[in-house]
Amino acid sequence: MKAGESVKHYLGIDGGGTKTTAVVADEKGKILFRAQGKSINFYGVGMEKARENLAVIITKIQEKTGIEDFYSAFIGCSALDTEADKKTIDALCGGIINAEKIGMNSDVFVALKAASGNSVAICGTGSMAIGEAKDGSVIIKGGWGHILGDEGSGYSIAVSALKKCCICYDKGIKTPLVDEAIKFFGIKNFREIIDIIYSPETAKDSIAGFAGIVGSLAQEDKACKKIIEAEAAAFAHTVISLISQLGKGAHLSLYGGVFNNSLFREIFCNKVKESYPETIIDSLTTPAEEGALKASMELK
Repeated sequence: MKAGESVKHYLGIDGGGTKTTAVVADEKGKILFRAQGKSINFYGVGMEKARENLAVIITKIQEKTGIEDFYSAFIGCSALDTEADKKTIDALCGGIINAEKIGMNSDVFVALKAASGNSVAICGTGSMAIGEAKDGSVIIKGGWGHILGDEGSGYSIAVSALKKCCICYDKGIKTPLVDEAIKFFGIKNFREIIDIIYSPETAKDSIAGFAGIVGSLAQEDKACKKIIEAEAAAFAHTVISLISQLGKGAHLSLYGGVFNNSLFREIFCNKVKESYPETIIDSLTTPAEEGALKASMELK
């Protein structure tokens, strides 16, 4: 570098449905700082809250590193399933991220950039799958959101379990799932769940968190086991439809907290292998925010 030239800094952000992780690097790709914050999914928390959460992360970066301007930035956001237009980028990042170039796509896109294989299945608060075909085209499956889809996601598991709770409660059937729901959501009577679920103040990730309880009960509770089995199979079918278009040689990396449940992961993998036994399945070992960083450094 010549004297007087300033160092270029790059920003990569992975914005999931529950948390957001950012990473800053210099022009050689050396990571200088990581920061974590709340969700920037503007469909899940609203654009105003998403901007607020993003601003907290950027402020943290500025305070810890002194870096206020970036040569380029790339954001993976779980509110998206394809490349964002300038209007959407400005709506989220305007006045918050100072960069010569800013790109934004889905959170699975940046996970794919971080993957060693050609496809990624993500199962966190929401669910989605993405793969790169042999001709270089990107194929997306799932990601329809909590109203239309997101099978296998933490949110879908939680809602399925709460629906089961409603049935049991109405029938007067005692089940540990109802007791755990009362504890988890901090209510005294299960019917109070209505106020929690339908409140505009309740974020999707706070509901999705109940999936962890469902997963932990699955070893001893038949109802919970059936829910985990059904959700895992449903998402496997989504991923199978992706692999069918990728052709032979699919290498699938799994990403997201739901895959930490051994029962869910086992059923999911078995279903995929039943249809495509040659598929390589592993975990995404490189953080998705580093995939976003890679995309940031590739921006033209």
